[in-house]
Amino acid sequence: MMHMPATVFFLDLRKRHKDNVLHRWDRLIDTTSCLEIVPKNAAVAVKVHFGEDGNVNFLNPLFARRMVERIREKGGQPFLTDTTTLYGGRRFRANTHLELARDHGFDFAPVIIADGMLGDEFYEVNGSKFGRAYRTVEVFFFLSHFKGHMVTSFGGALKNIGMGCGSKGGKLDMHAHSRPNVEQERCNFCLRCFEYCAYQAIEKQGFEPVEKQKRTVRILGGKCVGCGGCMAVCPERAIRNTWASSPADVCQRMAKHAADFYRTKKSFCFNFLIRIAPECDCFHTNEPLIAPDVGILASSDPVALDQASLDLVREPIVKAHPDLEPDEQLIAAERFGGGERKYEIKNI
Repeated sequence: MMHMPATVFFLDLRKRHKDNVLHRWDRLIDTTSCLEIVPKNAAVAVKVHFGEDGNVNFLNPLFARRMVERIREKGGQPFLTDTTTLYGGRRFRANTHLELARDHGFDFAPVIIADGMLGDEFYEVNGSKFGRAYRTVEVFFFLSHFKGHMVTSFGGALKNIGMGCGSKGGKLDMHAHSRPNVEQERCNFCLRCFEYCAYQAIEKQGFEPVEKQKRTVRILGGKCVGCGGCMAVCPERAIRNTWASSPADVCQRMAKHAADFYRTKKSFCFNFLIRIAPECDCFHTNEPLIAPDVGILASSDPVALDQASLDLVREPIVKAHPDLEPDEQLIAAERFGGGERKYEIKNI
């Protein structure tokens, strides 16, 4: 039985229009009928990326503000959301992540960092780990800034779903399929991680009477569940991830996470092909943009949406990352049941 291609709505910002961009954004929301999935009086997640300190390419909060307003008009109870990161910075822990969201203008709705203060609060779907706050939320709107990426070639809806909704442990699985390691030269033996770990996966070392032996801790691979909380609790940042996976492996695992999440939620996705940068919004610097603004694409199928987005800017994406395969994550996500690559464009 043949499947109909997914519909991808396209608001082309390269054309001249009489009305402003936010009015056209409103019209795109109406044309997609995406608000029909909003349940009355229920929590509705608007998944965004709040940007990093020093980065100005992240999605303008005015787009998220209007989406929040429209969800409220429909009777839903929207909140903005993201999860903690593996790398250092204000998004590493929930309290400073919330400060960053406010500083970047996302102060018009409740903000929930779904994997908790340290990034160790999660639930599992088919082995994929997601922020625990998402377990009972049925409806998601993904507002994704489409741009290049140093590992996955590009980041769009699939990355916002798979990596963006993953807990610290989920991100560990996607990036390295490993467990945290202690950099012993940085460890000051404060034992915060030892006291924190609920799985007794951290042991003390250095108590034998050996001259000049350093007291430190080590993580027991057989007991560690990979929640990642010890990374956040360490004041010296001595517990770190090993970036061991190949780009292809990261794409495969991210695609699986995205597919596992997509199949369990009602969701609708928007890709903003605006301020298309060579790297993700996690960077604290801003490299020259690699393509002019194209427009906003929308679909209930994240694979079709990312495929359509990539097809519009494939040349600058490939030029920015010539050693990476941009279709890797799309092929994998389709195979894992996250959507289909075939699509038809409906111009707005």
